[in-house]
Amino acid sequence: MSDTGIFAEFIGRKVNRVRWRPDDLMASTMFVTGSWDNEYDNVIELWGLTSEDENSAKDFPPKLLDCVKQNGNVTQIRFLDSKFVAVSTDNGAVKVYRVIGENEDSNIHLKEIMAWDTLHSLGKEQSSCKDLAVCNFSLATIGDDYKLNIISLNTKQIHLVLEVISSSPLTCICFLTDTEVLCCNALSQMELCDIRVAKSSIMANINNFSQTQVPITCVAQHPSQKHFIFTGSDEGDVGVWDMRTNSLLTTMSSGYASSLTEIAFHPLEPDHLFTCSFGGRLLQWSSKKSYMCHVDPGDLEYSNFWVNMDKVKTRLSVNDIIQPIYMPINSLDIQKQQLICGADNEAVYFQRNLKL
Repeated sequence: MSDTGIFAEFIGRKVNRVRWRPDDLMASTMFVTGSWDNEYDNVIELWGLTSEDENSAKDFPPKLLDCVKQNGNVTQIRFLDSKFVAVSTDNGAVKVYRVIGENEDSNIHLKEIMAWDTLHSLGKEQSSCKDLAVCNFSLATIGDDYKLNIISLNTKQIHLVLEVISSSPLTCICFLTDTEVLCCNALSQMELCDIRVAKSSIMANINNFSQTQVPITCVAQHPSQKHFIFTGSDEGDVGVWDMRTNSLLTTMSSGYASSLTEIAFHPLEPDHLFTCSFGGRLLQWSSKKSYMCHVDPGDLEYSNFWVNMDKVKTRLSVNDIIQPIYMPINSLDIQKQQLICGADNEAVYFQRNLKL
């Protein structure tokens, strides 16, 4: 353990996605990783944080609890709740697994309960499922076939299929509301799709709005003010969008022109934003304490730091969480006060107590 509370463990596979298992009451002791770029031996792995005795702190290295082979590179992992996790791969498939057992059980494992093997394809050729999002047991996927799929996990049926929803390759997706899905593409465009609309008329209900032509690589929704969307770009910038007006409010730069691979808010402290990048940097974007100490709680305009453009430009602080590794950091996740990330150097990094 280092003085900063940062741990690293090499797991022997390039990590493309990493996710904490949700826990509403306590800090999670389990996480899932998904590998890529390993020919025909890509897997998802379930890990548990263990300690030598019940009075000691959770510590690295983690214990491998289960390993499930995947037919392709893992492109996304999303937990539906503490028991179910969805996984997408670049062969166009999506599978849902159930976590059977608890961390200390000797027989804990992942059990496949749902699978869609050909969600995305171009003719007879398999096409990558680029991203997936979950909301109230609905699942949305986008792929290299320019297609959006909406799946009802309650009925295990494909609820809606939207063909060719973009003129440019789709890159990432998120649910804006229970009935609205936001799809981003490589031309810095976002299509807002109302999934209640009939298939025959869906194209009339997609709103296009774009600024520069820099590809959007990742997207995150503000935890408490859902109409604010944050996007990461291929040039390392973060865009702040107001979906009430479909407008770009501002663009923030860390000074490092490297493609952002993932962007995420602290779920309980949304004045703190985290990004990882192709250039091997894990960054924390936050408001300086001097500003936050003088916020008037009754002033709604100032209650969201990111909306006040003048304050963002003068009070924004961007800091490295770990030393740059100069290999792509592909994924990160935050749960309570702990952060985990995975990289192409076949390692996962664990930050015990985030400094907020």
